[in-house]
Amino acid sequence: MWTPGHFIGGHPALDLTNAVFTRDMPNDDNELLKSSRDVGNWLHFVGLATQAQATAICGIAAPAFMESVWELREASFSIFDALAAGKPPVPEALGLLFKQAAKGLSTGRLKLEETKAAPRIEHVANAEAVIAFLATVAIEAYFVLPRERLHACPRCGWLFLDTSRGGKRRWCSMQTCGNREKVARHKQQADRK
Repeated sequence: MWTPGHFIGGHPALDLTNAVFTRDMPNDDNELLKSSRDVGNWLHFVGLATQAQATAICGIAAPAFMESVWELREASFSIFDALAAGKPPVPEALGLLFKQAAKGLSTGRLKLEETKAAPRIEHVANAEAVIAFLATVAIEAYFVLPRERLHACPRCGWLFLDTSRGGKRRWCSMQTCGNREKVARHKQQADRK
């Protein structure tokens, strides 16, 4: 299900916020993370979990797991979308990330690596540990991503970090939204003639 086109954010926290078909005009089936299997596979594809860890995560059957994943993703989106627009983040959304990360650290389900702030899941088959891990990834992004390079695609609303040399990247992907925008403009110009 996952392809490189799903991972254009430039950071796993941004890619998580983009785990929907579109942000601007969502349809009834907009969700890309529908089950723990999707979450496990997403974590493996983005490089945050080994295949064995992803398989364990795919087996999480806790009823509230997906609700927590969606809540965390939407809180992360509201934070990074605000930053991309040059606004301060919603304090409640940031508070949710800190609360979930703290819960994982205080219960020992999440450990920090010795020489860096990167988290490591101690109990990969535990729903709270995975949520804490995702929250910690988003918190790290909040503090380290250059805000002037954080953008939202004007066509689909996906978030991305502009890593282009001149800092002029406009679209999440030229192959999708950029081309669609060019086609739409061409059609408008043809309709005017």
